[in-house]
Amino acid sequence: MSWQEYSVFLLESIGIYNRDLMLHYYRKIKKFMIWYKNKFNTDIKDIPDIAPPKLENQKKAISWRRIARALEKNDFYLRRLSFAQTKNDDKELMNLIHKWDNLLNKKTKTDDKILQKIIEENCI
Repeated sequence: MSWQEYSVFLLESIGIYNRDLMLHYYRKIKKFMIWYKNKFNTDIKDIPDIAPPKLENQKKAISWRRIARALEKNDFYLRRLSFAQTKNDDKELMNLIHKWDNLLNKKTKTDDKILQKIIEENCI
């Protein structure tokens, strides 16, 4: 399976359980791709499966592996794709927490300290 196929698989898997969360990730990834297209003229078909690891770690290269890893880590804000936490994201997260508390709750595993703190403060 290529990293592109794996990224799509992860998005679809998330969508099976929580369509709203899948659409959140989809919108952010779409913005990420549009930014790269505008900045570096990189079309979606030109995105490599793997970029040099050093450039990926420095967030200086686009790749499907980078996208997949962000999805694997349940990176709600997609910091691994150079996004920052926004008020709209916080509002969307709060709506998701209240709507899907059976799936997004204190047992949710994430490496994202800010996301974990918000979940702990707002979940019963």
